[in-house]
Amino acid sequence: MGEFDPRRPSPFTACERQPVTDAGARGASIRWIIDTRHGAPTYRLRVIELEPGGHTPLHAHWFEHENFVLSGEGEVQIGDQVYPIRAGDVVFVPPHVTHQYRNTGQEPLRFLCGIPAEWVRAARPDVYGEPGKGPPEG
Repeated sequence: MGEFDPRRPSPFTACERQPVTDAGARGASIRWIIDTRHGAPTYRLRVIELEPGGHTPLHAHWFEHENFVLSGEGEVQIGDQVYPIRAGDVVFVPPHVTHQYRNTGQEPLRFLCGIPAEWVRAARPDVYGEPGKGPPEG
């Protein structure tokens, strides 16, 4: 595995794989592959990996997710709906909506997960709500 150098293209495996330790997560890890180290001021891109039988916590937060499934198969719960997912699928999770990813296959489930930078929340309270408060009214 090569050394991660944010100034040039690198394999995603050069980015440190960190366990997801949030309550309710099992067999989940994350790699931050584009972030402030690259000089990205507005957007963050991550690779999430779920081991067979693994899942993210069932949770909600102020920001949306833009996802692209790289490999594996599983399901995503968005609100009260559960959808099957597999390599090549795209998934959008709106802000403030409860969601969870689950690996139902025999191989790791890997997907790209894009999120906005924290400052975007303060810049768009009409979309994301005020920091420290719930979703916007209406």
